[in-house]
Amino acid sequence: MFGKGSSSYEVQSRRDGRWQIEAAFTDQEAALSCARSQLAGGGVQEVKVIKFRTLAGLSLETVILNKTVPVAAKKALVLGGSAEGAPFCRTLDDLYGFESRVVVGRLLRPFLDAQRLTPTELLHSWPAYRKLEEQGALLGAAVHAVARHHGDLHGIAVPDRVRVLRGLVASAASRARDFLAERKRLPAFDDRDLDGTSRRIEAVVGEGGHDTLFLSLLTLDLSEGGTLPGKLEQLLVLMHNAGPRHLALFDGVAADIVGSADTLKELLGEQPSLAMGLCALADALHGRDPEPGGALGAPPSAAPPSAALARLCDLALRERAPLSRIVLLDRLRQALAGDQPLDRRDPKSEGALLRMITERLTGADGRLLGGAAMSKALDRRMLRHRQTVLRDQGMHDIADRLSMR
Repeated sequence: MFGKGSSSYEVQSRRDGRWQIEAAFTDQEAALSCARSQLAGGGVQEVKVIKFRTLAGLSLETVILNKTVPVAAKKALVLGGSAEGAPFCRTLDDLYGFESRVVVGRLLRPFLDAQRLTPTELLHSWPAYRKLEEQGALLGAAVHAVARHHGDLHGIAVPDRVRVLRGLVASAASRARDFLAERKRLPAFDDRDLDGTSRRIEAVVGEGGHDTLFLSLLTLDLSEGGTLPGKLEQLLVLMHNAGPRHLALFDGVAADIVGSADTLKELLGEQPSLAMGLCALADALHGRDPEPGGALGAPPSAAPPSAALARLCDLALRERAPLSRIVLLDRLRQALAGDQPLDRRDPKSEGALLRMITERLTGADGRLLGGAAMSKALDRRMLRHRQTVLRDQGMHDIADRLSMR
């Protein structure tokens, strides 16, 4: 009686909480196809297809499709390692110390890498601390892990240790917040006049407060570097002509950076296997350039380490970056002591690769990089290899007896 009327279709999408019209059609299938494309293309939170029909002077609206893109729940960050080696901190200076930062870096590695932060920045930056608090129970888990380690090691009550550690963390956070509030009244960090920067700092906080304030100012300067390798580049420029006092502070932050396994892999460049990566790092720490065709008769690495890593290793070789050297040697030791095959593509080459790595770890003076600790890691790796060979040959009892020695 009223006639068929006319119909049109509108595709709407919601992006970042705001609705917008994507397209209008006179054909329903074309409108539905457009909506499906919007959903498949990503970047939208919700899509609607609305049918508008005009009939006898009336306009009718009908939603014929309404789909919401499911939001994937963010996976909660967890601790990245153990609290082994955590020093028994009694003061803030202990908490800021190198050994403490090594453990902070290990425990909070997933968070630090995601935020592109070093442990030093976390301890001296109020915004960084706030980001850690936003992770829910992560900070509490780290504190409890350290407290349990201290409880097992020293036979003390874990709840009491938790309270002490929480107090130290709260004090560090309070100091970082106060620094941010007073920032405009504090000396500026002048990377071209480090001695002048230190004199101005001591005029405000005295010699005893110098290192804390210096590092707080440095963290603001480093934030401009963005990535962790970028921050290392900044530090290397500062370390070039720095005196012993400032060099020690810069070295500590550089050690924080190379404590990240992901960052170290990036600095090492593309490597075909774990074995080649370890050889490249050993060569860099020796200050040795692999010869064409491979140093010491070994195959060459896929790519030379980055210039930044080579410069840091050179400083370590000249005893100007002892903390960075400690961390790099520990990364080598941990990789050797771990279970990852030296070459996933050729597990049977484990023995030959291990002998090659031993040669690359040995200097011209016959001494092994990392000393007794590295020797122990090599022995452990070789023992596992021998056990694997024996088990492959069906000699399980002999393999088991080897582990009892």
